[in-house]
Amino acid sequence: MVSYRVRHYTEYDYQEHASVCYNRLCLTPLNISEQECIASDITITPTPEELNVRKDFFGNELAFFSIEQEHKKLRVNANSVVVVKNRVNADRAFRSTISWKDVNKKLYEEVQNVHDVIQYTLPSFYVPVSETIKNFSNDCFCEDDSLWNACNALMNKIHATIEFKPGFTTVNTPVESVIKLKKGVCQDFAHLMIACFRNYGLPARYVSGYLETVPPPGKEKLVGADASHAWVSVYFPDVGWVEFDPTNNLMPAYKHITVAYGRDYLDVAPIKGIVYSSGKQILTVKVDVERMS
Repeated sequence: MVSYRVRHYTEYDYQEHASVCYNRLCLTPLNISEQECIASDITITPTPEELNVRKDFFGNELAFFSIEQEHKKLRVNANSVVVVKNRVNADRAFRSTISWKDVNKKLYEEVQNVHDVIQYTLPSFYVPVSETIKNFSNDCFCEDDSLWNACNALMNKIHATIEFKPGFTTVNTPVESVIKLKKGVCQDFAHLMIACFRNYGLPARYVSGYLETVPPPGKEKLVGADASHAWVSVYFPDVGWVEFDPTNNLMPAYKHITVAYGRDYLDVAPIKGIVYSSGKQILTVKVDVERMS
């Protein structure tokens, strides 16, 4: 087990006063078999007139708040302490012999609450049905391959084909454009891998969270140098959900901290909402993932 302290700081600086804002936060790490959220606290400035916390359809913890006073800055500071445990499904998936072609048959025959899994085979806002996407991945789904082999072949291909290029894409960049431009960030890598699976009718979901980063040898870790991260979870009928990180071409272990699951980024965006103001705004985001033990 590994313990972390995570600090996620967000600031919106408005050119003109904002009269009111309504926001949804998805910043609290999950309590699941792979990790335990020991403590979590969110501080919002100015103090909201209303703040409500509830779980969404996917089991993520969301906070909804409104500020109904004039303000030129909005600050959201989320602090959490998380213990990450072993992801046992990775070892089980390695030993799995199920063919990727047999997944849906197994789902309907053997999986309880199958509809909770089947929803992740359908297209979603950022994950379309597309011949371009299917053609990109068709050499990863060989006729007699196991689901395990298909997952690794696809993860390896995406990592080798797409260059990690911060600032080159936005959240609204289509998956097909990422294939064409061969550049993107972690959410593009995740959306592409999920889209490839769903275009073959296989269940895959979006995972948002954090990744502990290590500075180059001889360099100190900079405060605020970490960032939110995204990876993929694929369903193995004889195992359960198994995670893959195509950005880093590895299977998540003790350095990945899970915040939320969804169909794509739209379901799990850290902060989204509406603000009534005019002029430009400056967004500042700083994330620290500090290993405690």
